[in-house]
Amino acid sequence: MAGNTYAYKILQGVRPDSSKIKAKISIKITDTRLNKPAYLKNGVKVNFIPFKPAKDNFFGNTKIMSASKLGDNDKVLNNVKVYPNPISDQLNLSFSMSKDANVIVKIMDVLGNEITTLLSERVAAGDQTKPFIIASRITSGFYFIRVSVGSEIITKRISVL
Repeated sequence: MAGNTYAYKILQGVRPDSSKIKAKISIKITDTRLNKPAYLKNGVKVNFIPFKPAKDNFFGNTKIMSASKLGDNDKVLNNVKVYPNPISDQLNLSFSMSKDANVIVKIMDVLGNEITTLLSERVAAGDQTKPFIIASRITSGFYFIRVSVGSEIITKRISVL
């Protein structure tokens, strides 16, 4: 142990010189600009007030609607069904609309790329059933049918034989 003087000094309570130097930590924010305003000569005073919400009045009188309270009457597009599934040559799409609107029906691949547009027109309110011949349009595999009306989008998975 005589060869290791550093370990010997630590055991005797002597610390190396680097531990004797204490870094001065400043908690004061200072402005180092040359032409700083006069009111900042002594630094900047910052007061942090922690956020403590009131227990009963946090949301005030606002009402938050959950998704379970929304009814089917709020939607324009309802009851979207694709049959038969798996599909060989013809696809039937049935849906109901609560009001007249523009309907876009597209076939998408599993990566989200658009394969073809089956329908893009204004459809009257009520129950609709639309047949589509797809035998020559796409090859066998898994696809998605995306039915969009305004901001509402409903996606159904299909498999083509």
